[in-house]
Amino acid sequence: MRLVFAVLASLVLAQCATPGNGRFRVGDSADAYVIIGVAERNANTLPRYRVLWRRINDEGRFRPFLLGRYFEAATNESDSRRVEGVPGEFTMTDIEPGTYALDSVYALIPDGRVIYAANGVVLGPERPSFTVRRGEALYLGIWEVNIEESAAVARPWRLDEGDLRAVLQATDPVKGGAVTLRETEIVSVPCTLYRLTNVSQRQVC
Repeated sequence: MRLVFAVLASLVLAQCATPGNGRFRVGDSADAYVIIGVAERNANTLPRYRVLWRRINDEGRFRPFLLGRYFEAATNESDSRRVEGVPGEFTMTDIEPGTYALDSVYALIPDGRVIYAANGVVLGPERPSFTVRRGEALYLGIWEVNIEESAAVARPWRLDEGDLRAVLQATDPVKGGAVTLRETEIVSVPCTLYRLTNVSQRQVC
């Protein structure tokens, strides 16, 4: 019996120690939060897309490819969310505060028993970018992904307050403040192209 009470007490303490039951607390968190949608072009819905955003430093260059300094908006992933009445899939994640820029788009294209890869590195240096502050939650809109001339591409499609309201109502990911709509801007970030790993065809800056 004492063991049962101990387990119950531990569960209660764990719930108390999780602010907002796992929801992002706008204005209070040391991290930032981003919501972004990805929608496939009608002609190319079969590939699995990954849109890579990476943090840049004060000198305007990509920081090393380390956990916490990048995030990916993806399609056909278990943690992406679909919202009834809104096209695409939504990625919602905590990130480090700072400035992020679009590094690349990557797609895996199944064709029977063969899977082809399509790289879409933004060689630039001009590329979309956004800045997010500590405790801030951003909505970056829905981005269209496609395959064009064997390369994976992404471009902003729509930044709509109605879409954001629908996403927030369906998922309820934040607490304590508003989510800000933010349009990306073009910045100049040089690219030194390399393969992500020796066993992968994927390329990044």
